[in-house]
Amino acid sequence: MKLYLDNPQIETDFEAVKASLPGLADLRRQAMARFTQSGIPGPKVEEWKYTNLGFLARENYLPAGKSGRQAEIRQFFDQAHIKDIPGPVVVFINGYFNADLSSLPEEDGVDFSVLSHNPGNFHQSLQASEGSSSLNDLNRALVTDGYRLDIAPDVDVEHAVQIIHIATSGTEMASLRTRGQVKLGRGAKAAIIETFIGAEEARYWFHMISDMVLESGACASFGQFQLQGRNAIHMTELHTEVSDHATFNHVNLQLGAEISRTELINSFTGEYASINLSGAYLGRARQSHDIFTRINHDRPNCKSRQLFRGVLDKGGKSAFQGKVVVARDARKTNADQSDKTLLLDRGAVANAKPELLIYADDVKCSHGATVGEVDPDQLFYLRSRGLDEDAAKGLLVEAFVSEVFDDLENERVAEKFRQYAAGWLRKEGAL
Repeated sequence: MKLYLDNPQIETDFEAVKASLPGLADLRRQAMARFTQSGIPGPKVEEWKYTNLGFLARENYLPAGKSGRQAEIRQFFDQAHIKDIPGPVVVFINGYFNADLSSLPEEDGVDFSVLSHNPGNFHQSLQASEGSSSLNDLNRALVTDGYRLDIAPDVDVEHAVQIIHIATSGTEMASLRTRGQVKLGRGAKAAIIETFIGAEEARYWFHMISDMVLESGACASFGQFQLQGRNAIHMTELHTEVSDHATFNHVNLQLGAEISRTELINSFTGEYASINLSGAYLGRARQSHDIFTRINHDRPNCKSRQLFRGVLDKGGKSAFQGKVVVARDARKTNADQSDKTLLLDRGAVANAKPELLIYADDVKCSHGATVGEVDPDQLFYLRSRGLDEDAAKGLLVEAFVSEVFDDLENERVAEKFRQYAAGWLRKEGAL
């Protein structure tokens, strides 16, 4: 069986639309050539063993057009925008920057740019990188818009930057491809909240690639909400480099989409740094959530922590693939990894593949993955206190998921995570 799958129509579509894409034509052609040479990852590609992309060899997704559905856009914006958090808001509609709903960062020391307005700022992002995936190259070739956030050294950004991606109902069989670049200078501090939301019935493919660099002593908090429509394909890939004494905290919540894939690729580029990854994924019938993480401990005296919790109802499917690689000279590494999935029905399927590759001595590393059902003793206790079965089960599940959000510095963001999770649980069929 072939490792990679072909779809010649993708290259044909690229030739038809390339003139309309913003700038960097040579880099786009090179990226498409690399993608065509490789193709779509098949089920024999180890990183994709739990998510079959065979349908992408048969289905074709043309780049989405700009939308004029103002009432629908406003409804999604009101749902996704966290109004209690002051600060800048950046909005993309169907993969295109929307100036009318956006209020860009204006603080001193904060530089923000948009790909469609200034493609030259994204030249490095669209260049080939070592070990880059074929889907990353496909994104490079067809990306329609994106953002770049540069924070000067020692700047503590006062308010979180909210970035909202909206897919309207006019995106049937369309692709929405964006990119993000974030760089925090030495000692800088910033928080980003990114929300993905889309039309409930439309079949679209949202694909985003992001790169983040934290220089010495920087601190970044990054929260992501995935609220895509029930028929959507959602893929995000975040690459992070963390220098000495820097801290990167990432929290994500996966609720929507038919197929959802989150990749978090992290590397230490300096000593005494820390990376904390946490997330929750909730799925029901016809939903598949795939979480893929890799942390490269290439420097000594660094810490990483991964905490993921999943809840699956009947017909839901999940996969957690977490890899920690400790290089030969990375002594005094401290790495912990935990993934637990709660099954509400035995018709759900949970896969887990935690990995530790350790090539150094004097390290402290652990990993674990468990799959189980609601504890009957805890359920009995709550029911004995007057709760019906659904209410008791819901309370236990909310407590199980809430653990992921306990470390969030911004309590309003943490509360929003909990509200989204609780809303999913109350929907028909969740319990």
